[in-house]
Amino acid sequence: MSKYANQLLNIRLNDIRLEFIRVGERTLTSDKLTRTRTLPETIVAQCLHGRYEVRTQDTTAVIHPGEIAIIGSDMPFTNIHHLDANGIMSSRFIHCQFTVFDNIDFLTLLHMPLKITGPQAAQIGDHIGQLLGIASQPTKLVDCAYTNKLAFSILYDLCEVSRPKYSDVEEIRYTERLDPVFAYIAEHIDGSISVQDLARAANMSLSRFFPYFKSQVKQTPMDYVKKTRISRACRYLVSTEQSIATIAERVGFSNQFHFSRVFKEICGETPSVYRSQFTRTYYLESNELN
Repeated sequence: MSKYANQLLNIRLNDIRLEFIRVGERTLTSDKLTRTRTLPETIVAQCLHGRYEVRTQDTTAVIHPGEIAIIGSDMPFTNIHHLDANGIMSSRFIHCQFTVFDNIDFLTLLHMPLKITGPQAAQIGDHIGQLLGIASQPTKLVDCAYTNKLAFSILYDLCEVSRPKYSDVEEIRYTERLDPVFAYIAEHIDGSISVQDLARAANMSLSRFFPYFKSQVKQTPMDYVKKTRISRACRYLVSTEQSIATIAERVGFSNQFHFSRVFKEICGETPSVYRSQFTRTYYLESNELN
């Protein structure tokens, strides 16, 4: 076990939850297809043919066949696809989110590498391949259990190659005080939410609540609400055939145009473009897995 992984052992088993995992594969025949975006979920992608060129604010990595790229949630990145000698670029991938203490994105607690090579990349790639093999027909109880096993195996692999951002898990146990706030957001995601509403849910004055929330969650309350709305919309876009207008209403936007503008502001692309990229993916939510 990694010397770093031991630092996370104060977390109880039932504190960690798989919220969703989306698995897919992609084959491209257009060279140097460039896409710049930001997604509210973690991407783990294995290059199979050709190569990826992944650029973030801090670094650039070239991902060759067999190697793994990891892009954390809310990380702006540019992805350039390069074809191989046969004119093909292909990959298999997962988009996923694990939470700890109900509302914290587990993988945001880690300093994850942009690139993984060698046996660890091969192992993660094998897990993704197995998920692809079963995800199209998750009708058997054993398939659901095996999907959970594979997902948590990937989570373990990511812990093995990463460094924790906190030396003590107790430093992030802020959700007991903010649990009513997160619950309020989830219950009212399709309607109007104000920072005053959230302060009342926390039973705190506005002047005290705002700086407390920002210090703990590392973003303002309304930025968190906006991100939650868009994250939920991403799930609906991929897992349902509902119209964009309907999805906009379900996540609390008064009209489709405002929704599309905010979605593009956060994700770097329109809802329709986002949806079109995942026509060959399989989406499993926690209520299907647990």
